[in-house]
Amino acid sequence: MAIRPQQPGRRADDPDSSGPGEAPTGGPISGEWSLRSATLADVEEIAVAELDLFPDEAWNVFQLAEEIAHPDRRYVVAAQGADATGELLGYAGIMLTGDLADLHTIGTRREGAGIGRALLAWCEEQARRGGAERMLLEVREDNDRARAFYARAGYQEIDRRRGYYRIRGRRIDALVMQRSLTA
Repeated sequence: MAIRPQQPGRRADDPDSSGPGEAPTGGPISGEWSLRSATLADVEEIAVAELDLFPDEAWNVFQLAEEIAHPDRRYVVAAQGADATGELLGYAGIMLTGDLADLHTIGTRREGAGIGRALLAWCEEQARRGGAERMLLEVREDNDRARAFYARAGYQEIDRRRGYYRIRGRRIDALVMQRSLTA
């Protein structure tokens, strides 16, 4: 599943964690893969995945390194193996801004394995731990799969940003979606 939000600095298109930005605990999410916090050592592999998943709007290694190193961001990777050191299967990241979190990106290379759901749950938990009460994201209007994914997770459309995405000479609206993170 590829879910792409917007330009660098703001992107979006039940793992446990030991703390903000720290690796999830409890072993693998499935028998084949698990989650861990992203590090600068992951930047090149994430950049390659970006080109595969989002060729028209991929972030480069410098943008990704800045995101992962930023103190108000939380990034996670899904990778093969119980210790998540194998092949990169997905990644996600958020920006924390007080009582609001912004989902910057989710990208997965293996559909139907629950990776996208696990990445989103990790991001939501990190947002809660960072004090966020709501999560916002932008999704391309023409990305029906991503819109349905977020709707199933409880996100509701609250706004539209006309012409937000510029892809191959086309302007595509972004739909702003929101979900409460409080019980």
